[in-house]
Amino acid sequence: MKLDQCLFGYDDGHKLLASSLPLGSETSFLTELSDLAPGTVFGRSEGYWTGIPVPTIGRYVLMRTWPAPEMSRPGCVWTHALLIEPAFLESIEQLSVLQELVIRPANPADTARYREPLAIEASLIANSSAPIDDVIVRRLLAALYAKGESAIEVASPGELDGPLFAVWSQQWPRLRRNLRFQTSASQVHRSPGVARFDITAVLGLRPEAVKTRSEEADIAWLSVAASDVQDGTKGSLRRFLWRYGQDVRRQRSSFRPLIEIKEMNSSPQEKITASRLINTVRNSFPGQEDAGLLKQDLVDGVLVSSAQAVLLCKLLYQDDPDFPPPTKTGVVRLKKLWPEQSSELLDLGEITAIATDSLGSLIFEAATSQIEASEFWALTSGYPHVRGRIFQERPELLVEDAALELDDVTLAEQLRLVPREIKGLSDLIFRLLPRKDERLAVVAFEQFPIITAAQVIQASNDPNANVAGVWAKELARRPKVLLNPEIMVLITRASLLYKLADSLGWFKPEVITAGPGPWVDALKKVSNDLWGDQEDTLNSFILTLALVSGGDEGWKAVEMLFDAVHDRVLSGRLHGQAREILVSWLPEVGWFASRDVGLRLRLLVADTYVRNKWPAKSYARLTRDIKARKMLVDAASDTPGGEPYSNAVSW
Repeated sequence: MKLDQCLFGYDDGHKLLASSLPLGSETSFLTELSDLAPGTVFGRSEGYWTGIPVPTIGRYVLMRTWPAPEMSRPGCVWTHALLIEPAFLESIEQLSVLQELVIRPANPADTARYREPLAIEASLIANSSAPIDDVIVRRLLAALYAKGESAIEVASPGELDGPLFAVWSQQWPRLRRNLRFQTSASQVHRSPGVARFDITAVLGLRPEAVKTRSEEADIAWLSVAASDVQDGTKGSLRRFLWRYGQDVRRQRSSFRPLIEIKEMNSSPQEKITASRLINTVRNSFPGQEDAGLLKQDLVDGVLVSSAQAVLLCKLLYQDDPDFPPPTKTGVVRLKKLWPEQSSELLDLGEITAIATDSLGSLIFEAATSQIEASEFWALTSGYPHVRGRIFQERPELLVEDAALELDDVTLAEQLRLVPREIKGLSDLIFRLLPRKDERLAVVAFEQFPIITAAQVIQASNDPNANVAGVWAKELARRPKVLLNPEIMVLITRASLLYKLADSLGWFKPEVITAGPGPWVDALKKVSNDLWGDQEDTLNSFILTLALVSGGDEGWKAVEMLFDAVHDRVLSGRLHGQAREILVSWLPEVGWFASRDVGLRLRLLVADTYVRNKWPAKSYARLTRDIKARKMLVDAASDTPGGEPYSNAVSW
């Protein structure tokens, strides 16, 4: 590897003696800069350093100036200048290695070597293990990044060199190639001369005070930066600075906020850090392009990951143009924040729940995908948009045990969104039956009429079951649902059958339209826990319903119940509601015979068989009692078209 160089010294005046690179118009500037700095005190030091960028030749110039007492003229100096390409300057971790490359001429004739590029090793390693003065390091940092005094007090010449190269090494590339310094020590502050330096040295009047004073010791960022300087290439801060300092607009003023953000990243306190973080970034790096990499890593959770969810919440809510949107990889990192930051993620989910764009949907999924079904309802109680969107996608959440902790109003709202085919719905409805909220019962019947009716019936089969009255009331308001054969066959007690008939009002039009079929099917399967008037009432109701409704299978109900009801009529034991139900539908047969309920019943039966063309054999099976059979023959004989039926009974 080659490095351009040049040499300045005395030859009938201070001038450029040799160079491997034409300096052009910068020759006079560099010549003056390489001459002895005014007021310089060498003391025990062998020389001093000067560093300055020279854009016109595309180089950073690092000079080492030595006293030249061998010259005939007092105040002469030798200055070896390294003409460093920016890329090379940025490739060296520890810039102190450059100190090993400078060579003092052995004598005035020793100039030939400086006319050729300097051959150097491909890799340079700093071997110096000399301690770095922390007080001077802090003053250098303050001078560069906190408007501190640019003239650094030192106790003796050369004392600034080590700390300066260490601080310089910490800087990221653009800072490195723009640092302007001179370490020549003088006893007074100097005028700028041909160059304005960021750092110069001045001898302190009391060396012991220079060594011990550090006004900036309590500034947090300064302590962090100084500690990193001491760590050298092992320091984590400089890696951070090199990564995120590469695209900041304002170079030096970005140093402190970058350190502050690094500290936030090292000591996460999500609820406090997020606001501080946003304010720090906005104030220090306005505009989306300023510190773009830093901002991208913040929104992606690479940096200060604990604040990512809150950061995205604030940015999305305020539609902040200073920050870029997160990448897909960054969005996925949100999942790692669960469950420690469940509230923050749910806040983020609430904002993105109504999003229609792909990024918003991706953020919502990442923020909410870790919610367990068992804790869904409790966690989302304050997040209606989150709850609505997740529930829309996962309606099976309503059948979780935790859903029962919801209030009736919320349950009713969510129940409207549940599809009919969802597994576990029947069990959910069953567990809702003790609730007394009418709206809940209404929604359940509106959305799932058959399932809800089935659960109400099955629960009501147990006389001790805890079923709120609103459910039976809603079922009674829906006779078509109740009289569905699928529902009626679920009834296991005759007393429940009676109760349902009573709740329907017995002979509503819908009941008559449905006919006796559902009742007969149910009656065949139920256990008879009725007796007395209630049993008579139920039998009279179903028999009368069959006679009134007719239908193709009504004869089965008549065949099943006629004998029992007719016998109670003949014996004078049909009373109360049972008698009222029957009599109200019997035909009028004249004033004298109207009291004969049995006759009127037989005439209605005979007429119904004839009108519906029911089987004559069924008419013959209505009773085995001889007396009653004779009465049926007479009734059929007195009915137009009843001859086949009277014959069937006579035979």
